[in-house]
Amino acid sequence: MFAEIFNTLQQSGWKLVTLEGNWVSATHESLKRGLLLGNISNLPQDFRPLIQSYGNPSQWDVIVFCPNGIDSSDLKKNHFPGVQLWYWDIQQGNLFPFPPTNDPLIPKWLKQLANGNDVGINKRVEKQFIPFLSYIFLGINLIVFILMTLAGGSTEQRVLIAFGAKVNTLIQAGEVWRLLTSTFIHIGYLHLVFNLYALWSLGPFSEERFGHGRFFVIYIMSGLGGSIASFFFSSALSAGASGAIFGLLGSLLYYSLKRPLLWKSGFGMNLVIVILINFGFGLTQPGIDNFAHLGGLLMGIITTVLLSNQSRFNT
Repeated sequence: MFAEIFNTLQQSGWKLVTLEGNWVSATHESLKRGLLLGNISNLPQDFRPLIQSYGNPSQWDVIVFCPNGIDSSDLKKNHFPGVQLWYWDIQQGNLFPFPPTNDPLIPKWLKQLANGNDVGINKRVEKQFIPFLSYIFLGINLIVFILMTLAGGSTEQRVLIAFGAKVNTLIQAGEVWRLLTSTFIHIGYLHLVFNLYALWSLGPFSEERFGHGRFFVIYIMSGLGGSIASFFFSSALSAGASGAIFGLLGSLLYYSLKRPLLWKSGFGMNLVIVILINFGFGLTQPGIDNFAHLGGLLMGIITTVLLSNQSRFNT
């Protein structure tokens, strides 16, 4: 794990030197920044002797790896005047600065390291990422629901059919467009609220990781995958964004599996738990189309695998 981090730093233009106690110094010429990285079990009594031979960096930060976790006593008993420490809980993926600071740069770099991406690229202006596709999908779902309500109610069968719900007989008759339109239709307020909340939570995060174009493909293909699975294995009228949402869960699961540090942080296991809970809930509650959920999940994974073979994802 540590070897992966050091390798990523070197690829990002950092100069690495091995120090006493298996600590490593990393310096970046243009950024004029210095990092000291090492295990908490080999924490030195004083960091100043380790950095006094370097004249270039204007600021040093100490990254303390904590493979077995950390408690508050570890923070308080180690005090190094004038040195900013960052205790990185490898098990939970949490970061504890000591002394406390709001500096966002080190957390950002460590996040990039955990994902296996370059760090320290000196950009003068970094544009804030706007997940506009997530907002567009949210808006479409909400607008369609309002229109359905005005047309007679989102639980009325005639309204659902008129707006494009999945109806097997109509699809067999040639209305294959229902496989897509059904992913933007919701049956009742609870159905809408649950799916919009899930999309609000997963959408922006996924869109930033995969980029706008790949996010669009994953979302649409997952929605279609859910509708197709429902068409083949369920004769009931159905609708909803659940297939697309499960596709995002599947894509993020694959994303974390390809990044060991991210998986070990607990991110991947949290996704597994969310998926299992939702499938379990679907099995115990009537009217929930688990075939659409499973189809969306599998299509999300497959689409992500295919896209990842073409080029590298973001952060």
